[in-house]
Amino acid sequence: MAKIRLLLGLMVICTAVAPGHLFPNAPSMWSEQEEPATENWISRLYNDKLTGYNKEVRPVKNPSHNTTVFLGLYLSSLDVDDLKQQMTVNAWSIMTWTDEHLSWEPKNYMNIDRVHFDQTDVWTPDIAVFNSAESASVVPFVKVPVISDYMGRTYWFPPTHITVNCDLDISEWPSDQHECLVRMGSWSHHGEQIDIQIIKHNETTDVMMSNYEANNNWELLNVTATREVITLEEGKEKYVEINFAFKVKRLAKSHSTYITTTALVVMIVVLLTYALPLSSFFSRLIMHLFALGILIGCYLTLFSNLPNNGGPVPFVVRYYSGTTVLTLISLVSTLFLTTHSCCDSSPSSNVGKRVVGILASAPGLRAVTSEQSSYNQLEGELDLEEAGRTETDASTKTNTGFAANQIRRIINFLLLVLFTIAFFVDYFVLRSVTK
Repeated sequence: MAKIRLLLGLMVICTAVAPGHLFPNAPSMWSEQEEPATENWISRLYNDKLTGYNKEVRPVKNPSHNTTVFLGLYLSSLDVDDLKQQMTVNAWSIMTWTDEHLSWEPKNYMNIDRVHFDQTDVWTPDIAVFNSAESASVVPFVKVPVISDYMGRTYWFPPTHITVNCDLDISEWPSDQHECLVRMGSWSHHGEQIDIQIIKHNETTDVMMSNYEANNNWELLNVTATREVITLEEGKEKYVEINFAFKVKRLAKSHSTYITTTALVVMIVVLLTYALPLSSFFSRLIMHLFALGILIGCYLTLFSNLPNNGGPVPFVVRYYSGTTVLTLISLVSTLFLTTHSCCDSSPSSNVGKRVVGILASAPGLRAVTSEQSSYNQLEGELDLEEAGRTETDASTKTNTGFAANQIRRIINFLLLVLFTIAFFVDYFVLRSVTK
């Protein structure tokens, strides 16, 4: 009986004490229901801000107020296609503005001071590339979220791919420099609706380049951004655009070395021909033809590398043509000198006398020879007189030929001096152009 009373007392104590006090982790049918889960304050903020939000209208509460958009570029890479005359820029566009509809009190939303909105849910400026080389259906900006803080300051950093037309003047190829322009602005709003300003990086540069990847073919010399206000008609609205000017230089040291080296080789080969004797007709001819063969091969290689865009003829081609003309003139001069350097007279032949001597020594002809000795003596005297006159004429011809040969040597030396000066001037001008 006592045991029964003890058990009933423990049961009363257990029911009087909250079960959670004894087993805090154990569920109890007597415990009150837990408070509901923490509410998603970000979802509430989205719902509050986007309900009734019109992304097609500028984010101002007073339509007479303008929206100031700050625009900049964070350059990633750059390339120039001289055949198509186009420049391609890869960058991150930096845009910031104030959206008066996206401001809130952080204390009302668990101290949330910054959120991401989808680009398709909020207003973004209709910035376009006016001189784009691509079709109108190609959008230069990649869709990325928009960041907004509790004061309505909105930031958008879309990756940007821009291709613009660029008029390339290759007259100074392969050391040519070009300036290509990227014109950006609002497509449908004038300056009183959207005022576009330039973002300054550390108040010194217009375009951020800390992440720029250098190009092996083109060197980026400078990038500047200028703000321009355009008035289509007098008294009408003014439109604002930002012009990014990219100044680039071609990197073609291999082309320059190739051009100057071949011109130097041709110059040396041609000038060496004037050190050969005047009688070396075939040697001089072969050396000139070798030089012309080098020039023709270089011309073919040169035109295969030149962009065929219908622009002006590069200076390097003109000076290369000058080298070819000088080589041809030198070839003609060499042909003229060497073809007139042959001997003007040839030694007389003694074949007849040798034949007569052989016949006179024959056994059957000695008597005839003795009978005609007196006649031959007279004839010999006449031959001696004729031989004297022949020797005199030959001596005169020899002196004349020696004088002509000396004149040709002087002309050869003068041609050597003239072509040396001409080739060196042409070479140094060509080298200055290809630097």
